[in-house]
Amino acid sequence: MDKVLIVDDDKGLCNLLSCALQRFDKNFETIFAGNGEEAIKILKEEEISLLVTDLIMPRVDGFALLAHMSETYPSIPCIVMTSYTVPGLQKKLSQKSFHFLSKPVEPKVLAGLIIKGLEQGDRDGTLSGISVPGFMQIIETENKSCLLSVHINGKKQGMMCFFEGDLYDAICGRLRGEDAAIKLIGIDDAQIEHQKLGGKKIPKRINAPAQSLILKAMKHKDEAEAEAEESEDKNCLQNQDDLLEEGIRLCEGLNFHASQRILLELVKVVPDNVYAWLWLSRTLISMNQILTALKKAYELEPKRMDVKEELMKVRSAGALPKEQISRCPFCYAPLDIKKAQCHYCKAHLRINSALLPKIGGEADRKKLHQALVRFDRVLTEELNKKVLFYAGLACLNLNDLDGALEYHGQLQQCPGDEKDIYIPTVERIVSYVASIRTMKHHKDAEQVDSNLHLMADSSKKKTVLVVEDSPTTRKVIKMTLQANNFEVVEAVDGVEALSKLSDTHPDLILLDVMLPKLDGYGILSVLKQNNNFKELPIIMLTSKDSLKDRLKGRFSSASAYLTKPFKPEMLVKQVNKFI
Repeated sequence: MDKVLIVDDDKGLCNLLSCALQRFDKNFETIFAGNGEEAIKILKEEEISLLVTDLIMPRVDGFALLAHMSETYPSIPCIVMTSYTVPGLQKKLSQKSFHFLSKPVEPKVLAGLIIKGLEQGDRDGTLSGISVPGFMQIIETENKSCLLSVHINGKKQGMMCFFEGDLYDAICGRLRGEDAAIKLIGIDDAQIEHQKLGGKKIPKRINAPAQSLILKAMKHKDEAEAEAEESEDKNCLQNQDDLLEEGIRLCEGLNFHASQRILLELVKVVPDNVYAWLWLSRTLISMNQILTALKKAYELEPKRMDVKEELMKVRSAGALPKEQISRCPFCYAPLDIKKAQCHYCKAHLRINSALLPKIGGEADRKKLHQALVRFDRVLTEELNKKVLFYAGLACLNLNDLDGALEYHGQLQQCPGDEKDIYIPTVERIVSYVASIRTMKHHKDAEQVDSNLHLMADSSKKKTVLVVEDSPTTRKVIKMTLQANNFEVVEAVDGVEALSKLSDTHPDLILLDVMLPKLDGYGILSVLKQNNNFKELPIIMLTSKDSLKDRLKGRFSSASAYLTKPFKPEMLVKQVNKFI
């Protein structure tokens, strides 16, 4: 029998619904939870067919629970029942939920919706075995913005990016754009996962209509099948190329052990593949094995410049232990495991507070830029915490402080414990970069007329509420404002921001657009309808930079619209303008 989970902290309502819904016990079984935290535990233990939830609850509220359902149980229909009124909230939630029901709830109406929702859930099924072209047409019809992951037997093949129903970009192995889309469209019996697009701006690399790409994919698929039937040798060669591609991908992702296993298997089968020997040499941590692999590559093609360069890296390393060396994450040079700087590309690999002011300018810029290209290629396919850390470190070695903040900010927001090994270093770097930017702002400010000086009188400190979910961005903003004599109050999401308003009485709000639970425009609507806060200056912060987004910020009555990343002096100038 189907189980329905009802989540509400109103015990009286729950008792009423429990009694009223007993007459429908042949249709479904009802389970109750007092908040989102209890509901998440029940979802792990019971097979739930439909969820009914309130929005405002203690501990884990309904917004967070709906986000959890979208990410973890996307096939379970949801019904929202609430007396919480925010303009546009019903339309927004109805896109993610099965239905929106205003309180007080009539049990008979709720029961009807539950039965209808259970029937709808049965029809939806899973996304296994669906054709990629069929799913594309659904996205186009509903004007969805999302990332689509295509899998075969649980193995990820690539991703497609849609914005408002339009296919913007695709990735499949080393393919990008239309070629990648054509390859993914041709996959039969795919498993498809979709997720939110997020706030990152996506470049448009695909201009061809979806129908044209589908026809091309079908044509390519027919041609590929014909070629496969003509020659088994070509299939074997393709398998070798796939192995090499996978080995290179893992090496670029700094997963040396996994890459080594694949490449060792490849050189056993195809001992004349110079690329396999070359990339294998970059994964090994024994000097004898490295030299053996490079010798094989040199014998096959003695004029190859990349093979000669690898040999040069070994020679320039000097005396190293024969076993248990490390590899530079930027240029793959063999290193003594105790070394904090690469002897070949001169990049610093370990950072402490004393070294931070001295770093930058010494490293080989070409090698580091090449490493960043590889890292970005990896990050378009997977969330790789090790790569995020070293990408930020590469930017730091290049004196690109904004780049370092961007990569390390993404790392700080990654889930799981693995990131913890990087956090002490990342926090030192973030604090250092924030202080450098603040000092630079002071230096620039001293050169202007004293009447335009950005520092406020200490006797007239103003309070700014900063609503931003990125800890990196929030820290930089806080340090910048405190250096200019502002009091700063922080909130990580819309719900926390609304709870702090009455206690802090800020003079201005810096409000990020992309927030969990309730986004910036939702908060803005609430504030502008409240007589106590409707005159409060609000500056919207966003990574988006399109005319559409700027107009949306203006029409939603924001005081100003500031695009990230922004310079400290611009931030302080805007804050002073409206306080």
